Amino acid sequence: MFTQTGTMRKGFSCMMVIFVFVLLQVGSACAEEISKEFRSDIIRLLKMTGAEALGLQMGVAVTNQIIDSMGKNTPEMPPKAVAAIKDEISQVFAEEMPKLMTEIVPVYAKHFTQAEINGLIAFYSTPLGKKSIQAMPAVMGECMQVGQAWGEGIAPGLVPRLESRLKREGFDDK
Repeated sequence: MFTQTGTMRKGFSCMMVIFVFVLLQVGSACAEEISKEFRSDIIRLLKMTGAEALGLQMGVAVTNQIIDSMGKNTPEMPPKAVAAIKDEISQVFAEEMPKLMTEIVPVYAKHFTQAEINGLIAFYSTPLGKKSIQAMPAVMGECMQVGQAWGEGIAPGLVPRLESRLKREGFDDK
């Protein structure tokens, strides 16, 4: 029978802290008073661009990478447990995504005027805008893979540089 080890609990706890931090950063934008019309236009833009589905895809992809990494570092974790964790997180994301979309409205309102939001709606109604909406999930997925490979490529050289820098700054292992 599967028992949780301290390493698995620490890894899972670390993953959850990172996830909560990311969500708090997204939801922490200042919420000035936003008119109903402006709010409605932003929601329309978010729906039109598939932001909810893209956000869900990105969140699940990042979480899956973290869980896969945690699974590699915790070989005693059964694959069935990893699959159950991924499934449960995906369900929670799907249930909570509408709330996140509502909380994103102030972020858009902070960075765009109502006229700009309407301009984006007009753009995404064009053939090129529609194509970009269709292509964006694949583009983002491929960019994540490229970014992951890039990160893995620089990681071996990064550790010695960090150790050297910390030593120069007076942070020895002693």
